[in-house]
Amino acid sequence: SPRHPNQKYCTKEKCQKARKAKWQRDKLANDVAYRQNQQDCRDRWLQNNPDYWKNYRNKNPAYAKRNREMQRERNRTKRSLNSTESILSPIANMDVSDAENAKISGRYQLIPCEGQKVANMDVIIVEIRDITASYVHGCKI
Repeated sequence: SPRHPNQKYCTKEKCQKARKAKWQRDKLANDVAYRQNQQDCRDRWLQNNPDYWKNYRNKNPAYAKRNREMQRERNRTKRSLNSTESILSPIANMDVSDAENAKISGRYQLIPCEGQKVANMDVIIVEIRDITASYVHGCKI
């Protein structure tokens, strides 16, 4: 539009959907309150519709079958890339990022916890031990 030289999206439905999707991705990535509000809405909806996914899978067996096959393949790929196979067995969640997981500066020793079941794609459960200033580069002074 000549009146809006910086306009990046036209008024077509497809373009407006793309604009809205980009806005929401950016908002979820950068706004903790918005992200939490969206999670609360999803949680409330799931409480009011507890059998939704079970019913959906029952009504769409091809979808359920394809999803199971794809998940098995993702699990196989993930296991082949990691020596901590037992930790990464069940994978379900794409990413976790919120204010509770804020980074705390300091020096830590991460120790894998064997036998833990993880429901997150990019997570390895570890025990975190604070390393005091008397340790430098893994060597005691």
